[in-house]
Amino acid sequence: MGRAAKTSTKIKRQPKTLAQRTAEAVTAKGEAIGAPAIQIARGMHAIVDVPLRDAGRVVTEHTLINRGGTPVARWKAAKLLSDSQLAAIDHCEALWARLGGKALVMDLARIPGVGQGNGWAEQEALDDLKRIKEYVPGKYWSVFENVCRFDEPAGTAGSSLASNPRSAIDAARTVVAFVADIVAMKERLT
Repeated sequence: MGRAAKTSTKIKRQPKTLAQRTAEAVTAKGEAIGAPAIQIARGMHAIVDVPLRDAGRVVTEHTLINRGGTPVARWKAAKLLSDSQLAAIDHCEALWARLGGKALVMDLARIPGVGQGNGWAEQEALDDLKRIKEYVPGKYWSVFENVCRFDEPAGTAGSSLASNPRSAIDAARTVVAFVADIVAMKERLT
């Protein structure tokens, strides 16, 4: 009679996926800098390479950044906005960027009408935004712009639409989604 085949008792280790390695790195970096574990667990952080100038040379440093710092970033991460809504928000953000950024504070060193940048591109962006603003009521556009352009907290932006904080956040998200849908439809961004 023949011998019985020996079965291996070794445990085969599965290689970690890129997502698992990234999650471990984020957790380790977060613990090292003292970031709250609850925030890291929500998955709103990422490790990025940041170039820093140090005595005339550029040093690349790995750092942990918060991807959920704005209402729109949190809604994107939670997949609460559709692709067409995100396209509309990105379109409006590109137009606002051509106007000179997100600043709520006026740059007193910049004189309106004086060629500080590309005047024609700025005028086209202003014309596009004026046309887009006419698609929706002013109150809705104000909430959309405050949340998407100026990163105003959703509860603050929606407070003119609802009486309690949770409803204000929901109202702001609903208005942002509604305006983004209208912009995507009218501007054919889908």
